[in-house]
Amino acid sequence: MKMNTGAWIGIIGGAIGFLAAIAAVIVTTGSAGIYITIGMLALFGGMGFLFYKLFFAPMINANRLQKTGLPGTAKILEVRDTGVTINNNPQIKLIVEIKSSLGQRYTTTIKTLVSRINPFAYQPNMEVPVKIDPQNEQNVVLDYSQNRPATANNMFTRQNTDALKIELEQMQKENEAILMSGRSARAIIKKYTWLGVNVNGNNPYVELEIEVLPEASASFSSKVKGVIAELSVEKYQPGKEIYVKYDLYDNSKVAIDHS
Repeated sequence: MKMNTGAWIGIIGGAIGFLAAIAAVIVTTGSAGIYITIGMLALFGGMGFLFYKLFFAPMINANRLQKTGLPGTAKILEVRDTGVTINNNPQIKLIVEIKSSLGQRYTTTIKTLVSRINPFAYQPNMEVPVKIDPQNEQNVVLDYSQNRPATANNMFTRQNTDALKIELEQMQKENEAILMSGRSARAIIKKYTWLGVNVNGNNPYVELEIEVLPEASASFSSKVKGVIAELSVEKYQPGKEIYVKYDLYDNSKVAIDHS
């Protein structure tokens, strides 16, 4: 993210307006204006410092590391919402495991903005390119110069597209059998993992770790794979409730009930 001409004009214009306001206060209120001016400086100075720390400092740091940082790879361990939005785009915090070009591994955090129309662009188990501050290994930013999407450890490549097709067809057959004869139940999603590939557009192929809650028997943990419609991704995040069908005689066989 770079500062454009309009932003600089706005900042400079705001500073000029602020100085003009201070001068007007001093002229119209005499000696009392000095105290008012000190209060205004303290208030707006504090606001300016906070704005700098939250917005300008991260932007300057990211631009610097894009040019001077060491390349590396990060595996996303956890994604958290910071509660901050800029231009309606949410800011998230990524807890990542870094693998530097020297082979070193350690954990740190990265804050970044995501598009409001694709808030789940980053998910646990994805790998993303990063730039690492050579003076501070904890200072890490996403490497946008690579211009390549995040991938998962088990991402399907073009070379094994046939294997993916076979896997999806087999999964569909197994799921159809479970949906035909299985028992319905509610389930709570505990973990969402993108498997590194989209099917028929931007529909992600995912694995869900779930807690199945049958009405007449004890709950049990399971894993289920499936293709989720792009617009429904938010409904399949940890903590969400979904409906599944499971094999009464083999609880490891579970399928998502989209009906």
